[in-house]
Amino acid sequence: MAQESSINRASRRTRILNHHLVQSPSDPTSCLQSNSCLSYTPPEVTESFDFETKEMRKILDFHNLEDRDWLFRVIEQGKVFNGKERGGRMFVIPDYNQTMEQQREMTTKRIEYLLERGVFDGWLMKKGVEAELKKLAFLDVIHNFDHSLAVMLGAHFILWGGAIQFMGTKRHHDKWLRHTETFALKGCFSMTELGHGSNVRGIETVTTYDLKAGEFVINTPCESAQKYWIGGAANHATHTIVFSQLNINGVNQGVHAFIAQIRDEDGNISPNIRIADCGHKIGLNGVDNGRIWFDNLRIPRENLLNSVADVSPDGQYLSAIQDPDQRFAAFLSPLTSGRIPIATSAVFSSKVGLAIAIRYSLSRRVFSATPNGPEVLLLDYPSHQRRLLPLLAKSYAMTFGGNYLKMIYVNRTPGSAKTLHVVSSAFKAIFTWHNMRTLQECREACGGQGLKTENKIGHMKGEFDVQSTFEGDNTVLMQQVCKALLSEYVAAKKKNKPFKGLGLEHMNGPVPVIPSNLTSSILRSSQFQMNAFCLRERDLLNRFAAEVSLYQSKGKSKEHAFMLSYQLAEDLGRAFSDRAILQTFIDAEANVTAGSLKNVLGLLRAMYALICLEEDVAFLRYGYLSTGNAAAVRKEVTKLCGELRPHALALVSSLGIPDAFLGPIAFNWIDANSWSSVKH
Repeated sequence: MAQESSINRASRRTRILNHHLVQSPSDPTSCLQSNSCLSYTPPEVTESFDFETKEMRKILDFHNLEDRDWLFRVIEQGKVFNGKERGGRMFVIPDYNQTMEQQREMTTKRIEYLLERGVFDGWLMKKGVEAELKKLAFLDVIHNFDHSLAVMLGAHFILWGGAIQFMGTKRHHDKWLRHTETFALKGCFSMTELGHGSNVRGIETVTTYDLKAGEFVINTPCESAQKYWIGGAANHATHTIVFSQLNINGVNQGVHAFIAQIRDEDGNISPNIRIADCGHKIGLNGVDNGRIWFDNLRIPRENLLNSVADVSPDGQYLSAIQDPDQRFAAFLSPLTSGRIPIATSAVFSSKVGLAIAIRYSLSRRVFSATPNGPEVLLLDYPSHQRRLLPLLAKSYAMTFGGNYLKMIYVNRTPGSAKTLHVVSSAFKAIFTWHNMRTLQECREACGGQGLKTENKIGHMKGEFDVQSTFEGDNTVLMQQVCKALLSEYVAAKKKNKPFKGLGLEHMNGPVPVIPSNLTSSILRSSQFQMNAFCLRERDLLNRFAAEVSLYQSKGKSKEHAFMLSYQLAEDLGRAFSDRAILQTFIDAEANVTAGSLKNVLGLLRAMYALICLEEDVAFLRYGYLSTGNAAAVRKEVTKLCGELRPHALALVSSLGIPDAFLGPIAFNWIDANSWSSVKH
């Protein structure tokens, strides 16, 4: 009986378990139902393309599309670029599991690989717009693969090579440029010191002239004067540009630049030079950043880069520019070239992050909107659209801004130097801030998968974080923008002449008026958007000038008055940047014929403008928008998210980024994480 009872209990338990686990799907009381395993559906299966993505890419990439595609293929095919198969696709992703030393060695091997294939031909020796644009296009592509590789090339070609090109004269060009282009020597750029970064005028390295020997003598007089963060210096560079105070006959003539050898051809550190490693960093560990001390280092007199000033054999200081401030400005003006690839690469980085996150959100589902209903695609949640689509619109807008910046640069003249400096400063700051915010949002939007290094987004944050402070701290750059705007304002008022340049011509017209009732059609009008941006910039410039003047009337120096007005300066810098970017978007849109492509650009432009209106509290703080109008803007942004949602896949497919340069979660993330993908 006991055995039978035991059998009955076991049978009853089996029936209960079976009842719970295998129920009829039609049973409305069912709490547990059997579910088939998830499967990956490519978004291309369900998403439609209402415009030609190739045409959109032409508008975005703007120049050298064939050259870009060639270099993408070169990288995809090279073993040194770490191609790996994931989910049935090949991806080229740097191996960040390597040690710092291994990453640096791979950077060197990749440079050698690209050099052998002629990638750098003409980067310094060819002149003209076409050669410059091709170089910038190649840098865009290289940034898409690995920021360390791009930064090392930037230090060698743009900083070292650019300094010789623009700050030197024929004697320097003839001796150094060809060897630089072929990597017969490896250059770096020694400006930053432990104690001075943005304040270049304050650097403490000292150079004197030995009249008898006809040589300059470079010294690091104190620990705070050691050169710091010098890319390439720790292991590889053979030569450097040294920025130093020049002391002639006991008179400090200010900061000048000199060529110095720091290693021989075999990599041995030169006499009178000490070099140390800056150590491990939160990113860019493929770059060998180093520290340099100079101990009575002697260099030939001819190694002074003398486009602005020179020292004669008999020790006379010579310069056509007598004013020290003007001489310093002329001396540093060529260095703006370094900001161009930084600004444009930041936008490309944000586009990589968005392409990965949006593609993932078009195949990843979560929760159900109805009882027992299918799980909902991430991008079908309005909240997810709000996270990503405004950032995508901003990246489109900044792409047009970056193209405008490139054209100012490659067509530069002495008369455009101020515009280039101001626009490059503003865009470098705005674009790099946008990139860091975008990568963080994309990382979070991908959940736990965003943490995986192979999915790129999380690691890109560490790689690109440096852009906020190198080649000019962003906050300092924006202050320089505001100083330039204030200078234009004071000059126009003092001379009683109309504003001309930097896009300030709108200051000459009547003050724009914002309608009291903002309808959807008004909000989407480019005229309204530009009026709102111009109103903000105009009023903030007036307020800023008035506040600085008030402080000066109370006895403050101009510099101190400017420092005390920093809050208005922050608002003004963003206002200038946003308006300039919007203008480039409107100009790009105007060149497109009517049709679906133009319609989508109109949605993106409206989204860019309105998200700027919504996010900048200055519009409410200074009363440019009423609270009711601000609410209308917020509502319209939500509507635009819904209207852009059907175009999301087409928009990221237009970015010109090959699949291999994205992360595995942008495609079949189930297969990429399957057991079969694990190395046994």
